[in-house]
Amino acid sequence: MPEFLDVVRTRRTVRSYRTEPVTRQDLQELVDTAVLAPNGMNQQPWAFSVITSREVMAKVSAIVVGILRSPEVQGHMKERMREIVNAPGYEVFYGAPALIVIAADQSVPGAPVDCQLAAENLLLAAHAKGLGACYMGFLLFSAGVPEAQALLQIPEGYRMVAGAIVGHPDVRPEGPPQRSPARITWVE
Repeated sequence: MPEFLDVVRTRRTVRSYRTEPVTRQDLQELVDTAVLAPNGMNQQPWAFSVITSREVMAKVSAIVVGILRSPEVQGHMKERMREIVNAPGYEVFYGAPALIVIAADQSVPGAPVDCQLAAENLLLAAHAKGLGACYMGFLLFSAGVPEAQALLQIPEGYRMVAGAIVGHPDVRPEGPPQRSPARITWVE
């Protein structure tokens, strides 16, 4: 297993996957690692849906693409993003064989932040295992859509707040991601 800082430094977003499925054991290990995230008062306010059904993923993708192509959303997108989502055959999940959705217990005030921390653990764990992953920000456009909630089997009282696709990378981006220096104010 690679060293932790190497995992953090080399993790990249993967948007190209082989058709090979991810094993149930690997998916379970990703969720097991996600729940090790810090969370307020150890309330563990998350619920996970692990989707490997191509049919379900295709239906959810269609819902999300419909939202992304709506005039109200298109009006807020930069031109490059509009080109991507309006391309014929655009599919939100990039052909990945698995989607993991994290939903937050709505009765816990800090739950969305706790779930985002769990998502970061999941993304790092996927990379450490040699898998590729991509955070699914566009998926969250469907958080209030009852059909999407039902397809993803989000429990009553929970709201989808994070998601990631996972698979065996077909193409892994090279090099570390470009980052600007951190803006730091030292208060001494």
